Amino acid sequence: MFEPTSLFHYENSVDKRTVHDRVLVITLGSYGDAGSAQAQLDEHLLNTLAHRRLGSFDVDQLTDYREHRPTIDLDLDHYANYAAPAMELHELTDKSGAPFLLLTGPEPSLQWERVAGSIERIVDELDVQLVVTAQGIPMPVPHTRPVTLTKLSTRPELLPGNQGIGSFRMSASFSAMMTQRLGEKSLDVINLAAHVPQYLTDNEYPQATIALVHGLNLNAGLDVPMGDLEQAARLVRGQIDAQVNVSEQLQQVISQLEGQYDRFMAGRSLPVNGENLPDAEEIGRAVEDFLASLDDEGGQDGDAGNPPDDEERGGGPQDSGPHDGPEPDHGQQ
Repeated sequence: MFEPTSLFHYENSVDKRTVHDRVLVITLGSYGDAGSAQAQLDEHLLNTLAHRRLGSFDVDQLTDYREHRPTIDLDLDHYANYAAPAMELHELTDKSGAPFLLLTGPEPSLQWERVAGSIERIVDELDVQLVVTAQGIPMPVPHTRPVTLTKLSTRPELLPGNQGIGSFRMSASFSAMMTQRLGEKSLDVINLAAHVPQYLTDNEYPQATIALVHGLNLNAGLDVPMGDLEQAARLVRGQIDAQVNVSEQLQQVISQLEGQYDRFMAGRSLPVNGENLPDAEEIGRAVEDFLASLDDEGGQDGDAGNPPDDEERGGGPQDSGPHDGPEPDHGQQ
């Protein structure tokens, strides 16, 4: 592995010896940022809180451009506005006046071990005591119930009373690999993953971002205000409900998902607004049973169990491709 020290560079105006921040929040978005939760969280933090850029990674070494192509404008007879990817480290100040760090950017395509080593170096140099990752993941849950969080950590003491989500093998994300590597160095890491309804994966879903802000405040001791997120969430909820109200098929699907969700929560003696999700294998199996029951009932040739198409929900296809974090185990891992 190439040495990691030359991969990240501080701004010339920054004296790293003067930076001592307790918390580092990492939102390195993956290809499938469910509900745009990470992108909205980055925008919210940087637009709401005072901040400065401390440094950046040499992202040109870390990006597979053919796999994840940046955007560019063709303006009549010339190109303009090439959107170069960037992985940047910011220092922010929360509402209480406490500073913390935010590492934003795309998930690195290459040199994962080297990036993890570079992040470990940043943690050491800036006296970071806790690393928190935040993301959205698609799950078989209804939009009419509170957004729940999957929480993982390198030490159980970081999340007292937290319940596991089952055991299964899955494709790794950089965030997962980095968490394990930092844990092997006895560093404290908490992973927060907001559950986004699968049928809304490709749409902006500020409810998931609100859940992540609550998670940061509760689990990292930050004081981040909600700002305009709650108003945005109300507007999005109204738009979703308006589409549901004109589709009996979609109403049936969501009603069944609500029933499955509520029964799982009650069966585990958890309040419906709790932050722990039922076992991933259980909820995945339950949704499969529900879809199978629609087939048994002859529900429109079995199509009633599918998410709404583009015209019904105003978004892209349900499956946005690979994403970070655990998903229900359907026996195909």
